[in-house]
Amino acid sequence: MQILDYIKYPWMLPSLTFNAKLNCEIKFISEKIDLQKIKNEATKIINDENFLKHKGDHSGGWGAIGLITFGGNPENDLVTKEEIKPTRLLPKCPEVQKILKLLPGTKQRVRFMEVTPGTRVFWHYDNGETIDNLDFTKNARLHVPIFTNEDVEMNICHEQIKWEEGKMYYGDFSFPHMIHNRSTKNRIHLVIDLKLTEEFLSLVPNYFMRIRKKRLFIKRLCQRSLNLYKKLNFVEND
Repeated sequence: MQILDYIKYPWMLPSLTFNAKLNCEIKFISEKIDLQKIKNEATKIINDENFLKHKGDHSGGWGAIGLITFGGNPENDLVTKEEIKPTRLLPKCPEVQKILKLLPGTKQRVRFMEVTPGTRVFWHYDNGETIDNLDFTKNARLHVPIFTNEDVEMNICHEQIKWEEGKMYYGDFSFPHMIHNRSTKNRIHLVIDLKLTEEFLSLVPNYFMRIRKKRLFIKRLCQRSLNLYKKLNFVEND
């Protein structure tokens, strides 16, 4: 990021000033992921199915294929009042099933998600996707990059995210975040929404949990800054 970016995107300044850590690897799971198997499973699903285009906060290239969804339809990407169910596609993904069994807690939506070449997910935040409140009605949003490259730009506030394929990461997406796929290839992640539990928190690095309260304070500043810019129509949307 250049100095001008911090002027253009002032919600990055609080997290930068306090040097807040906004993502971490879940190593217990990373060590058990077979990257080639999950690549093969994702490739077959992607070849057989169509990504459902995600609504809002993007330039048209953000899509999902559901493995676990509300109602059990792989083409439903919304949170609804229907029961959360595996879709017909989950049995075709034994490596994904293995990963899910390793994770303690109730699985919410589980999706293969894409950002297509040249497209963007604009700055926004998801209040329900954080562990910092210790609110067990909320989710931890976990990512396993499957296909990515150095030309995919992703930020959670000031943090430039460079996640490796085949590892599991938690990102605090209740902070403002964005993605810009500047490459010529699809960026594909397995994205898991996991209902928060004490057992899952035991897998999160201690250093990350120690600064939980600091993040809660900084988060309010970051969110308010983005809200103000959106209200004033200063945030890019095309």
